[in-house]
Amino acid sequence: MADKNNLEITAPNLQASFALLSKYRNQTKRLRNGKEEEDEPSQPRRLQMAEALSAVTIVKMALLYHSTSLNTGDSSNLAKSVGISNESENHLKHVLRLLDAAEKLSNQEYDEAEELLLSVLSSGPLPIDRLITCYAGYLRERIDVKKRRIDLEREVNHFDLEEAMIDLKAAMFGCEQKFPLLQISNYAAIQTILDSLASAEKIHLIDIGRKLCSYWIVMMHALANRKNCQLKQLKITAVCTPMYDVTGRGELLSSIAESMNLPFVFKMLYEEEKVLEKVGLECEAGEKVAVYMDHSLHCLSACPKNVEGLLRGLKRLNPHVMVVIDVEESFPTATFSQRFRGALCISSAVVDCIERCVQGDRRYTEIIEKVHFEETICNGVMSEDAGGESFSHRRRIDFWREYFARFGIMEREMSEGAICQARVMMGERPCWSSCSLSINGKSIILCWKGIPLRFVSAWNFHQDNTVS
Repeated sequence: MADKNNLEITAPNLQASFALLSKYRNQTKRLRNGKEEEDEPSQPRRLQMAEALSAVTIVKMALLYHSTSLNTGDSSNLAKSVGISNESENHLKHVLRLLDAAEKLSNQEYDEAEELLLSVLSSGPLPIDRLITCYAGYLRERIDVKKRRIDLEREVNHFDLEEAMIDLKAAMFGCEQKFPLLQISNYAAIQTILDSLASAEKIHLIDIGRKLCSYWIVMMHALANRKNCQLKQLKITAVCTPMYDVTGRGELLSSIAESMNLPFVFKMLYEEEKVLEKVGLECEAGEKVAVYMDHSLHCLSACPKNVEGLLRGLKRLNPHVMVVIDVEESFPTATFSQRFRGALCISSAVVDCIERCVQGDRRYTEIIEKVHFEETICNGVMSEDAGGESFSHRRRIDFWREYFARFGIMEREMSEGAICQARVMMGERPCWSSCSLSINGKSIILCWKGIPLRFVSAWNFHQDNTVS
């Protein structure tokens, strides 16, 4: 645990960090290739949202009801007992039909599943409508594959997340400040790095994964104002694919560092086809290396060799600390219907969070939801290799904890300042009130309405233990 007196971004300084991001808001907007954010939704839309049950509530009700009765039809008694509106009752019926159809499909009763889906239509403006429409569409496609109406060789269960992230980039830049899971996880991770390197004079941050720029600025601001140890150099090495270029953000960071009188070096390394073991990672004498991984494991998990190559490459650098942020979700592998239920529950939390925090800006929600649905359904539910040791279906901190141990990478405590800051941030904005935090082992789990979606963890490398 770090000394509380030496914390670099403590909870009382949180407003200053947000103020810093606002100062550079206009500069970062030039990197988005998008328009200015729209105003909040109109009063009639807010009233409509308030009257309807959330997607999470409807899905949880449907899962509870479905676990006690496989009757495909009448949910009216349940609706009456809890006093929900006609609209929410209609949504509940549609979700129950989706669950029944998934059960039929899992049992290879394709005609019965298809018949159930004929009555599943939901075209309203609410998140639950989009959830129902998307999942119904994928079930219909799955039936078409099973009934050989479409080419079985079609890429129905292979989704290129890395390529999709390019489309997602502008949307994430446009609304990153609004998402609690992004903000809280990034700030907690940076706080842990700062606490771990409180006495380091030369810091080398290797950033592998999604790069939203804001957490870099916060880190630079904290280091520029560090009192207990003067910083001689901050180096940031961004590892990315050629199509995910961050040159513009490197130039912005250099400009900001100059204004802070911060000794700063920015490097960019390209990885080819996710073969990260061959990336030219290196460090200079006297540097303390910190590794920052956001969503990297998730993107690489389709091929275990890529994950192994990355960890071996990092181990050679002997990092002082590694922080990992990734999805906290796992799809049961026994049957298709079980995977479907798990994915539906996760997706309900995601669409609720997007609607609540982005507040109906369709420019962003359409892109973010599309990427989530494609990745979760295609790689999480529809793929046939869900059993065994498939990485793409075992994406929880418990799995990575066991896997990392093979490489001598052991979990360490998140800093006390990081946990404190995460809890404080949840109360910063009313729309973040559905976000909650729990601890699993030594890692932070972030939830939306009680559904785990993201983990933040810290790790140490031990050189006396290597995978065979």
